[in-house]
Amino acid sequence: MATTPKKEGTESSVLQDKPTASAAKAGDHDRIVMASRRADGSMDQTAPEFIGDKDVAIAAAKEQLGQQAASAVDVAARGVSSTPEGAAPSDPDPDVQALKDEQDKAIASAESQAEREVRDLHQGLGG
Repeated sequence: MATTPKKEGTESSVLQDKPTASAAKAGDHDRIVMASRRADGSMDQTAPEFIGDKDVAIAAAKEQLGQQAASAVDVAARGVSSTPEGAAPSDPDPDVQALKDEQDKAIASAESQAEREVRDLHQGLGG
């Protein structure tokens, strides 16, 4: 429900009983530049509408989902240890390389999702 300021000297309610015409037409939704994400990567907004520069929104969503996807792969593969400090690098450990390959696939998939979301939900520069 929308709120309106209570007018001095009246008994009018602070809460608006009926939505404005524009709110009724568009419904409840969030106008965003960058999405908040749930743990599964889905957007945590109500009927989101991206505003602002589209290329910036795509780049931000790609970075955000890419990092989240890579982190999810890490969490799923806990127990893979890093090289101790001071140890000379050698050929990549096969388990670590497999983890990196899975992260790269997850990042590519997340970036594709980010582009689709922004392209589908972008509404211009918010003017």
